Amino acid sequence: IGPVIAFHGEKPQSSDIQEVIRKHVPQAVIWYKGHHSEMRIPDIEILWGTVSDVVHKESGILYHLNPSRIMFSQGNREEKIRISGLVKPGERVCDMFAGIGYFTLPLARAGADVHAIEINAEAAHYLDLNALANNLESRITITTGDCRYHMSGVYDRIHMGYYEAVDFLSVALLHVKPGSTIHVHGIGDNTRIIRDILNEAGMDAMINHRIIKKIGPGKVHTVTDVIIS
Repeated sequence: IGPVIAFHGEKPQSSDIQEVIRKHVPQAVIWYKGHHSEMRIPDIEILWGTVSDVVHKESGILYHLNPSRIMFSQGNREEKIRISGLVKPGERVCDMFAGIGYFTLPLARAGADVHAIEINAEAAHYLDLNALANNLESRITITTGDCRYHMSGVYDRIHMGYYEAVDFLSVALLHVKPGSTIHVHGIGDNTRIIRDILNEAGMDAMINHRIIKKIGPGKVHTVTDVIIS
């Protein structure tokens, strides 16, 4: 993550830590254990060096963050590229769980006008910095707070980049029209519950389900594209 080396999984051995220090000369080495609360605050241990604000570059986009305080998922790169390729210039998009702009920035760069909502005020601060750093501030409107209470109007596309996103789907359905697309992230196959929620709302949709990455033994990160009929 920028000049910081992050280990995931089991805690690395001292020899592994020394090897990455020798090879990469990082600012710091951390062990990422996971994250907690709806704020998605990382649970880390600093193994070497000092962690401060850094700039991480991915696919030509700059992300300002502090890896000890803000989660950064590096496994979603291909999904960011895929979603960006679906966007038509001028689309009105809502990113319900925007974070520091993981998907907001690629969506805006693809030509969307993005309403980015983030409950963590510190993450929203970095999102603001990142919009400016990438010259995308004119395409991004940032709201700090719970997305359930801050969505407005009708969107052409809604991005729900949160493992428990399906719990918020009924709210998202209040802000769509025929042809709107919702990208519902989750763990495993959530298509059945998505169809149940659509049925309860009296809506029909075309559904496409795909695996993004493995996140643990028997667990996969998925996204379900829901195109409202």
